[in-house]
Amino acid sequence: MTLFALDRLRQLSDLRARRSGPGSPQSLFVAVIVALGLVLMTTPLEASAASESASTTATSGSQRSAPTNWVTPVPAMEIIEAFDPPDKPWLKGHRGIDVFAVEGEPLRAPTGGTIRFAGTVAGMATVSILTETDHVLTFQPAATSLEKGESFAVGEQIGTVGSGSHCQRSCLHIGAWPSESDKRYVDPGKFFGQEQSALLPLSRKPAKEPEGGGDSTTSGAGAWGGHSNGRIPASAMCQLRTAPGQMLRCDAQAAFDRLSKAFEARFGAPISVTDAYRDYATQVILKRRKGRMAATPGTSNHGWALAVDLGSGINSFGTAQHQWMRANAPKFGWIHPGWARQTGSLPEPWHWQFRK
Repeated sequence: MTLFALDRLRQLSDLRARRSGPGSPQSLFVAVIVALGLVLMTTPLEASAASESASTTATSGSQRSAPTNWVTPVPAMEIIEAFDPPDKPWLKGHRGIDVFAVEGEPLRAPTGGTIRFAGTVAGMATVSILTETDHVLTFQPAATSLEKGESFAVGEQIGTVGSGSHCQRSCLHIGAWPSESDKRYVDPGKFFGQEQSALLPLSRKPAKEPEGGGDSTTSGAGAWGGHSNGRIPASAMCQLRTAPGQMLRCDAQAAFDRLSKAFEARFGAPISVTDAYRDYATQVILKRRKGRMAATPGTSNHGWALAVDLGSGINSFGTAQHQWMRANAPKFGWIHPGWARQTGSLPEPWHWQFRK
């Protein structure tokens, strides 16, 4: 309704009010008409504004909660206590995740960013970073030689795991929140592919997938190019496009990126890679951390740059994601070795190897 029409209604209302008493049916009728006019004029504007606000909020929220594929701050990241925030900010809860790590382990940058804080919080050595996505990540206990405001690249060592963790076994606590929020903690696990992907309709399936490849239980990792395990130069490898910071032999990298794209078309996000090539120093760290559960340094399948450990739901037997990988990964040259299968000698649903 236009302002002109509304003004005309008011004039008619005044005229009828003078001709009839204030409590007459005619004056009540006109009052109702005028009120209706006001509602019709203002409601669309308010509804439009509310709709726009809701749309903006939804978009902003979806951007913040979008899955990310960051480099894990420590290799072969194992969550030993999950994110469990309280219902109210002042209540007790677990506002981050605890991952298995030992004192002295290198702390890697999950993504590019800058140092936000380095010091002590409540008696605990703390490193806090601001990421390129405007998230704040805190690590405890941890120390760094970098200064506040100093920048770093993805995968770069930004510090070391400290001593004095609150866990029964040595751990690193990771907290995360969007920088514009007032410490409204979010689950850090989602940044490292620890959440399962959502199953999309089959109509999103890639139009064409490679033929053949076949399933196999034979291990795919092994020596090549005259290199020693864990001592392969970076110049002989390529970085995964779908998982920056992770390295593989170049043919394995190209095949994996194609596989990850096909996975994304089916599940809505690329495959999260928690570990790929492990150099000798990293193998030493993992042996120290896991004891007999880890390979002897210099013998790890990951030391040949032909093996990956995966998240995105693939890391659990029986999920749609794991079943999809079993059916499709061999077409791209990636297999799940027999020893890592559910009935194998060392079941690891997350471990896959390149075999060509």
